[in-house]
Amino acid sequence: MEPGSTGLGGLAALKVAMAYGIPAAVAAMLGLLIMPPRTVREFTVRTVSTVACSFLFGPALASAVIAWKPGLMDAMTWLARHGAGTDDALLAKFYVLGPSMLLAGLPAWWVLGAYMRWMASMRQKGVLQWVAELRDKVLGMRSDGGRHGP
Repeated sequence: MEPGSTGLGGLAALKVAMAYGIPAAVAAMLGLLIMPPRTVREFTVRTVSTVACSFLFGPALASAVIAWKPGLMDAMTWLARHGAGTDDALLAKFYVLGPSMLLAGLPAWWVLGAYMRWMASMRQKGVLQWVAELRDKVLGMRSDGGRHGP
């Protein structure tokens, strides 16, 4: 094997890993800033789920965006004309794939965080008290039998 081809293959693999990994990491960091976790376990679970959802649903979302607006891929032509080099196709796909992966990962952070906080509240209150509060909110009644409002 040639040393030059191995180095170029490693560089190409690094570029692909960065193209997929950077948006997933940014989604986790944005989620961390907006809705910080309370425990180390919560941080770990939410980070893993955010990155997994970015990898799973990001490319599908990017494909849907490209199918909806095929003109977005005209960036390849523009980049080729303006001397972006041989990686113009990868760069143009990253312009669509990056934001799609970011958008696909963020809801996982928030939904899982809300679920984990809700479960912690359920454990702390108990199921019967939680059901009573839910009934009061839905029916508009207080626990003493009175009605809310005027």
